[in-house]
Amino acid sequence: MSSPTAGGASPARWNWADALRQALAFAALAGLLVLMFYATAANLRARGVQSGFAFLAQPAATPVIGAPIAFEAGVHSYARAFVAGALNSLKLTAAAIVAASVLGVVIGLGARARNALARLLCTGYVELMRNVPVLLHVVFWYGLALELPSLREVDPSGWLIATNRGFFLLPQVDGLAVSGQIAVSPEFFSLFVGISLYTAAFIGEIVRAALGAVDRGQWEAGAALGLSQPTLLGRVVLPQALRVALPPTSSEYMGIFKNSTLAVAVGYQDFMAVSESMISENGQAVEVMAIVMGFYALVSLLVSVAMHGLERHNRRWGTQ
Repeated sequence: MSSPTAGGASPARWNWADALRQALAFAALAGLLVLMFYATAANLRARGVQSGFAFLAQPAATPVIGAPIAFEAGVHSYARAFVAGALNSLKLTAAAIVAASVLGVVIGLGARARNALARLLCTGYVELMRNVPVLLHVVFWYGLALELPSLREVDPSGWLIATNRGFFLLPQVDGLAVSGQIAVSPEFFSLFVGISLYTAAFIGEIVRAALGAVDRGQWEAGAALGLSQPTLLGRVVLPQALRVALPPTSSEYMGIFKNSTLAVAVGYQDFMAVSESMISENGQAVEVMAIVMGFYALVSLLVSVAMHGLERHNRRWGTQ
């Protein structure tokens, strides 16, 4: 039912051309930053100020909590601290992308539902969430998490414990120490829920608009063939809507990654928070910020390339 795109191979070439242009832009920016760094480092050395990246091999004084890899202050290096902070940022970003995508699709479908109450609820959700700054979302959920009962006030025998120290699945309690197969800190919880709910409103609007961009005749043709509503959506409508939704959705995904830097507001040790701790410890702000800019530029570029690849695959699939 989907008509072939004129010049089937052209969209793919354009996607990779866009990705190449972005890569070249990032490379040019990186080159400029490298030149600025060496010029600044030379000026600092001339004034007797230590510079360079030798500090990466030195032990870091500030611990990094909640990282997928073990990190001990005074033992592990600054380089490992960077890795731990990066993994914390990527863990939060990946979880928020999945949650915001699922919720956003549900909201977008609900906004076009035949049921008036479903449309009202989904539209109201979008208007409420996207008109409140994302930082307020995060702080709100952080405040709620801190208002949960303490460990002494909950039943430790359940399979799930929700306290002001975090959420623990299949927990083991030993006095004041608690651990679980899955443990979520209040800081991670507030960032995950706040960013996910906020971004889901924008993705919901993208999905709603993308569904509206599909020609009405596609819906009618599917219904005339006797396709069920789930089959019609999954096999006919959504693949066509996806081509419209992917470009703005990729921007929302990169927005999630950038909004993860709000972790500083609630004390979650993401890449930016770890970097700020390093600056206060060793004073090498130029080197640390160069690494920070390189990390965020690299991840943003990888997300952009991945979304371009997905868009290319979807267009090729739609022409078959």
